[in-house]
Amino acid sequence: MITLGIRYLNGFAAASDPDDRDAAEWPPHPGRIFMALTASHFQTDASASGRTALEWLEQQGSPQIHCSTGLSRDVVTQFVPVNPRIADENKAREKERTAGKKPPPALQSAPGIIRTRQPRTFARTWLEDDTIWLVWPEVEAPTAIREALSLLCSKVTRIGHSSSLVQMWVSDADAPQSPNWVPDDDRSVIRLRIATPGTLADLERRFNGAANESYAELLVVADDDSDKKEQKAARARLKADYENEPPPRHRPQLSVFQGYAAPLPLGETSASVRGSVLSPFFLPLTLERIDGPYRHLDLLNVLIFCQRLHEALCSHCDDLGTAVIAMISGRANGKPLDVPHLAFVPLAFVGHPHADGRLLGIGLAFPETITRQERRGVLTALERARKEGLKLGRLGSWRIEPITVQRPPVNLLPKTWTDQPEGATEWATVTPIAFDQHAKAKDKVAYRAEIAAMIRQACQRIGLPEPREVIVMSVSAHLGAPTAQEFPRLQRKDGSKRRHSHAILIFGEPVRGPILLGAGRYRGYGLCRPMREEG
Repeated sequence: MITLGIRYLNGFAAASDPDDRDAAEWPPHPGRIFMALTASHFQTDASASGRTALEWLEQQGSPQIHCSTGLSRDVVTQFVPVNPRIADENKAREKERTAGKKPPPALQSAPGIIRTRQPRTFARTWLEDDTIWLVWPEVEAPTAIREALSLLCSKVTRIGHSSSLVQMWVSDADAPQSPNWVPDDDRSVIRLRIATPGTLADLERRFNGAANESYAELLVVADDDSDKKEQKAARARLKADYENEPPPRHRPQLSVFQGYAAPLPLGETSASVRGSVLSPFFLPLTLERIDGPYRHLDLLNVLIFCQRLHEALCSHCDDLGTAVIAMISGRANGKPLDVPHLAFVPLAFVGHPHADGRLLGIGLAFPETITRQERRGVLTALERARKEGLKLGRLGSWRIEPITVQRPPVNLLPKTWTDQPEGATEWATVTPIAFDQHAKAKDKVAYRAEIAAMIRQACQRIGLPEPREVIVMSVSAHLGAPTAQEFPRLQRKDGSKRRHSHAILIFGEPVRGPILLGAGRYRGYGLCRPMREEG
């Protein structure tokens, strides 16, 4: 086992999310910590032992993370003077020499007069506990590697912004508590950048340090007229090798992401009882208002919200391959898929005496058969859509965000909706089940019996056993959910409206969710939740 400890000395972490400069990054991405170690290596002695340790670390996979909950504050725009780039100064100086003029001393002696102040934001996360731990539980580091890593850690002074001061060390013991984030692509709630084999070499190439050092040395010689011959040679090399322009130096970027989730309780597995064709480990996302007249959405807005989210994901997946496009759109070769694909799970405040049916978030439910590449493709499209937000017309603009707090509301927990792993026998709808066809019976009793038969078939269609009993209702058994009549009806291709209804399902054996039934199951309709006493 190898453990890295990091203490944030100021009680906060100052680092921007790579997808949103105005949002704070928490927990810290393992890739960011690797880049901090790399910076300490190159900024000091750049020893061979340090390089060997970094190359060893980038091959050890993704660590487990123990960290406290972070509190992000509103980002305030600040205006700071920007230092002029050395290259720009040299270029201006060269132009003045070419014109036979001497640069005015004001350029050097009073930079504050001519430098403008530029807007900058500094995203911060205030921490409940200032120490975090990265743990590789199955990895044993050789003594030489451990010593080199310890030396590198002692040289790290910041992670993220220069104000984010840290103390870092290699621990000989395990973290004081169990991790709260573990690598798990199948159940991932957040995606964090990681280091992979070749990361060190890629960072070195992007920094282009050797070329920039050579360029700087030539500039010094070209600016020194004490030796005309060397000065002329240096200027010739600057033009021939660099065209009098500084070599490119790109910002460090990590393109490999790892999904992270909370660890499973001891003994829990992903297939304890029979379930539907959808994985019980769906991705929950919170819903945040950007602007508009409403403070929150409710369950009656599920259809328009899911439709807009579906359109946003489809618009950002054109370059991700046919498999990902089919997984998101639910269509292939112009026809609907006959296999499961991405579904949306509306996460609402229901099942409590004070529940009001507000929409807290949305869950992305993946088929059990989805491949890792398809899942990563869907998450890539999600990240792109998340940056832009969702515009819902008169309902305003909204943003979907990953859940990073340790104790989210119970209705945002997948277990609340799936009852994984033990399962449940009694389920009731939160959103109504849209029927695949119109019931033809005229008698009220026969009509309900026909609807119950359609719901039984819908259960079998998604891989569940046939319910022992189906009770058709116009209201939901869960407090806070609107009646079936209040929900907008799905529209058929011919323009007619589908009928829908609430229901209670009683199975002969425990089953686990997510359970989404009927014609609108991929757009949030037909969502069932276990019936249990709520605290």
